Amino acid sequence: EEEEEEEEEEEDEEVDDDVDSGSALPDLEGSTISSIDDLIGFAQAKAREKAKETKGSDKTAGGGTWEDENWANPVPHVDETTGKMLDFNDLLEGGVVLIANPAKFCSDLVDDKPKSKGKGNSILGGLFDDPFPTSQFSKLTNSISPALLAKFGITLPPSPDLGPDRRADLLPVVLFIDRDPLMGCQAVLMNRRTGNLMGDLPPSIFETAAGDNTGDGNEYTPHPLSAFMIQPLWWAGSSPGGNIMEDEGNPSNRGGGLKAIDMVHACPYVNGSVPLAKSDGLYWGGNPVQAQEAMKDSRLEKPLSGFDFKFFIQTTRWLPSQLEQEIKDGTWYVATVSKEVLFRSRDRLGAKRAKPLWTEIIELLGDDYKHIRDKLYGEED
Repeated sequence: EEEEEEEEEEEDEEVDDDVDSGSALPDLEGSTISSIDDLIGFAQAKAREKAKETKGSDKTAGGGTWEDENWANPVPHVDETTGKMLDFNDLLEGGVVLIANPAKFCSDLVDDKPKSKGKGNSILGGLFDDPFPTSQFSKLTNSISPALLAKFGITLPPSPDLGPDRRADLLPVVLFIDRDPLMGCQAVLMNRRTGNLMGDLPPSIFETAAGDNTGDGNEYTPHPLSAFMIQPLWWAGSSPGGNIMEDEGNPSNRGGGLKAIDMVHACPYVNGSVPLAKSDGLYWGGNPVQAQEAMKDSRLEKPLSGFDFKFFIQTTRWLPSQLEQEIKDGTWYVATVSKEVLFRSRDRLGAKRAKPLWTEIIELLGDDYKHIRDKLYGEED
């Protein structure tokens, strides 16, 4: 009996040692979980393993490492040998991502800062200065295009007082949808929430797509978008969304939404959706009501969830050649970005603020873009 009591005491001590270990969570299969990002990465790895077992093979849809699902690659738009711009027909295809250059949105980061007119150390040097000088801040602010800011719902250049993360949240990241020589370009802003959920929308908006669900008035009728009730509604830009043009052959209008509700998603079986050729398996548009059935289609490698869909009101549009000129002027960096990065939830987790989409993409683009991040963040981590 004494030996059994000693063994039980030893087991209790081992448990206490585990509880008192320095990590936030115990070691799980060799992976020390000490942060939210670690936990998400571990959960994704377990999901891939489960998918592999379900498929009964070594082939998975998302690859085998965190890097396989979380990436961003720059798309060059200048020929390195000749210095000439590449063909925009090849550059601007559906699915590329445009990342804002902070120097075009933040007045304190403007590249061409006004230089002071030095007059040496002469005693008379300041006698003929403008008695009512324009402040340097005003000059810098005037160098930022108000029209460019307004296109993305920004009234004034984001001030340093906001802090780097909040400024990064305001810097646009847009998913390119389509380029038409007559109508211009269309994209959706990926990092601006409206504050509403899909479940906040009245069911009557979707009655046509759901079919005639009218009953005797006494029976319960579920919301037409019950699978998407908790999904955020995103603000895609300052231009009208939905099918605003009559050209049914234009990809930017096919399935362009229902009652001005558009969506980007990862399901190839949504009726009326259009593949975004340069994306990481994303599609534009389609019927959101029918999408609830399509997301469970047996042909899918794995069932999808509501988190594989993003819903938008409004859109972002440029006149013909307008976006091309902005790219030439250095307003945008062009890249391809993984679906995992674009769709990641960035809600605040307790006291920890989620990393802004703009920041994560710039970091994933590599060392050549590090100085751009450092411009905004400076010495702050």
